[in-house]
Amino acid sequence: MDIENKKRSKKILIIDDERDYTMLLRRKLEPLGCEVVEASNASEIFRAIMNESFDLVLLDFAMREIRGDKICRLIREDEKSKNTPILFVTAYYNVGEEMFKTYGATDVIYKPVDHGELMEKIQKYLGLTSEQGGAL
Repeated sequence: MDIENKKRSKKILIIDDERDYTMLLRRKLEPLGCEVVEASNASEIFRAIMNESFDLVLLDFAMREIRGDKICRLIREDEKSKNTPILFVTAYYNVGEEMFKTYGATDVIYKPVDHGELMEKIQKYLGLTSEQGGAL
C-alpha cells in the first residue's frame, strides 16, 4: 500500500433501508476516519455504485425495493468495484454463508449484529490495524 492510500480515509457504502441502523453504523465509523455513504433505495444505490468507488460495502439482503443478491451482482459486474469486499449484514439465517458467497459476497454477519464482531470484520476488510482503526 502506498503512502497516499494510507492517508486517504476509507470509504464505506452502507446499503440498508433501515435508517436507524445506518445512522448507528455511521456514528461508529466516522469517528475512526471512515467516510460513510448511505443508500436506502434503488435510485440511491444505483447512483452510488455507478458514480463512486468504495473500500467496503455493507449490504442488507432483504430490502423493500431490491434484494441484496441483485445489488451484489451489480457491484461485481462493475469494473471499478468488482474486487470491493462486500459484507452481507442480514437477518436471513436460513440462507447459508455459502449461498451468500455465490451471490458475490465476501462475508456475512447475521442480525442481530454483535457489534464487536462486525467491527472486527470491517477492520479486517479495510486492512486496518488496531493503531489505524483505534477501537474499531
